[in-house]
Amino acid sequence: MLPTLRDRAPGGVSVVFPKDRYRLHAMVTSAGYDRCTDPGYDWHGLRRGDAPFVLLQHTIGGRGHLRVERRRWELWPGQTMLLRFPQDNRYWLGRNPEWEFFWLCLNGREVLRVWREVIAAHGPVVTLPEAAVERLAGFCLSALQGEAASPARASALAYGAAMGLAEELLPWGEAPADSPRPAAVERAVSLCAGQPAERIDVARMARAAGYSRYHFSRVFAAHEGTTPARYLLRLRMEEAARLLHVDEAPVKVIAQRCGFDDANYFAKVFRRFYGIGPRDFRRSGMYAGSVRTGRTEAPGATSAS
Repeated sequence: MLPTLRDRAPGGVSVVFPKDRYRLHAMVTSAGYDRCTDPGYDWHGLRRGDAPFVLLQHTIGGRGHLRVERRRWELWPGQTMLLRFPQDNRYWLGRNPEWEFFWLCLNGREVLRVWREVIAAHGPVVTLPEAAVERLAGFCLSALQGEAASPARASALAYGAAMGLAEELLPWGEAPADSPRPAAVERAVSLCAGQPAERIDVARMARAAGYSRYHFSRVFAAHEGTTPARYLLRLRMEEAARLLHVDEAPVKVIAQRCGFDDANYFAKVFRRFYGIGPRDFRRSGMYAGSVRTGRTEAPGATSAS
């Protein structure tokens, strides 16, 4: 998408719709591509009003300057700037001969949340994989080509950009490393296989691995992308979801089968994990298909824990 974007003349598009009854939580407000050579290019975050919005600006060529509060960066090709407004920030060309970039301005509650979490984790300047940059350039190009012609389409573009950024930069539970799983971690994982609701704790996993609890936790997190405690919790919650779907036993009984003596505490943990209480999960019918959360199964497939 970047070559196609760069073949265009510099320019941008504003995406504005009248307020109506549909309050969408992600929206494109402007997008564009520029090869800036004007030394007067200089934006101040506290001079842009009180309306909350965010900016994604990816440097393709040349370079620019950024200041957020008291920290400063020089922006080079391949770097992506992520800013929130209103905020004490400034970005400008200065004495550099050129700054080539594409940008997306977005707003909406869900977009603001993603930006807040990404910036807290990585700061306002990130380096994204080439494929992610291509997707973001595609969203910008779509807006420039008039594909954000309705609120729904503009929202879909904004949501796609925000979730693409979140996919690359926010932790989503387990993120296994590319290197083979160490034998010690494999032993600990095998201990849990087939019996996730049993009262297995981190100490037992560490003993199975042959490490101290502290060393095991570090090695496990490095290779699995999550802590042993979080891994165990996910297994127990998946088992709880499966039992709520296939077993008519009371929630209290299911809680005990999953290693929770206190049904009220189990309900709180379940709600934090899935965003819905166990009773509502069971009776709503919203999860009537596969219960392996985060996985998609073909129709007729059997869930396994």
